[in-house]
Amino acid sequence: MKKVWGAMLLLMGLAMFFTIPSKARQIQEIRELSGGTVLLMKFCFYLISILLMGGGIQKLKGNTDEDS
Repeated sequence: MKKVWGAMLLLMGLAMFFTIPSKARQIQEIRELSGGTVLLMKFCFYLISILLMGGGIQKLKGNTDEDS
């Protein structure tokens, strides 16, 4: 079961990583947001996606003895 969760985390992290540029363009279309706010949001989104991928890799490389 850990491998399933690991694969799901890894795939969601990758999907999020590749959709950030298009979502950032949509966010930039909002005129009320400054450039610094958009950069902060992009940083946070990239950080979340990297953490998801790291968690997925950790689950995939984790103990193969336990399958719970």
